[in-house]
Amino acid sequence: MRLVSPANILSIVISLAVISLAAVGLGETSRRHKAADGNLWGLDRFRGGGLIRGPCARRACIALTFDDGPEHSTTPRVLDELDRRGVRATFFVVGRRFDGDGPIAERNREVLRDVWRRGHMVGNHTYTHPLMDRLDERSITREIERTDRVITETLGVRTFLFRAPYGAMQTPAARHAVYSRGLTPVFWAIDTRDWAAHSPEEVLANFRAGLDESPRGGVVLFHDTLPRTTQALPLVFDEIAARNEQRRTRGLPPYEFVGLDELWEPLRPSRAH
Repeated sequence: MRLVSPANILSIVISLAVISLAAVGLGETSRRHKAADGNLWGLDRFRGGGLIRGPCARRACIALTFDDGPEHSTTPRVLDELDRRGVRATFFVVGRRFDGDGPIAERNREVLRDVWRRGHMVGNHTYTHPLMDRLDERSITREIERTDRVITETLGVRTFLFRAPYGAMQTPAARHAVYSRGLTPVFWAIDTRDWAAHSPEEVLANFRAGLDESPRGGVVLFHDTLPRTTQALPLVFDEIAARNEQRRTRGLPPYEFVGLDELWEPLRPSRAH
């Protein structure tokens, strides 16, 4: 039997203390969704179809989503802020941004790889960002499959999360094109309207208004391609922290950052077509 020396015992005690202190410093989201496996939140559950409407049904929760990237000039700043806050998000990407041999496409592919490495989810947002309700099913299928291909080539995995541009998925052709490929469409509860805002403060005001209308929280829609969004994100986090303090003083549970698997709903067979 090998004896442990006093020096080794002291080293083990110190290591355990460091690990314990690190765990105390982590938020609830960070404890449950580690960076190494955060982008596998419920991945199998999304396979085969489903639905994410947006609102939180049972408790106060917030799921952050970002559309239209990757964009090498802005997405990394979003990723850094998410890292600082210990929050994992979902990025719905447009295929044409990172497809091809050009230098911009390659830089955007590297950003997408970084999104994945940092533990975030990735979803399909079509190839050219069209209004799907104006397209026939063949055209919609081409939009989805081209982006599916470049995501798989870039990351080595296939995503089953999908967000229709503008949230437009009303026609039978659009719904069938999505559900027949086993995709889970994702909508939202809070629209920051950052695409129409003129300043970070306006993005924050839109978020506040959305949270007032949806007090349980839910899926929040941002665009990681906009400088004003990167500037507004710290303000949004501070707003959530302030509201959580108010909720605690009133005896209410604070908002919890969650992955989209927390809002997933099974798909009724009749909805698949």
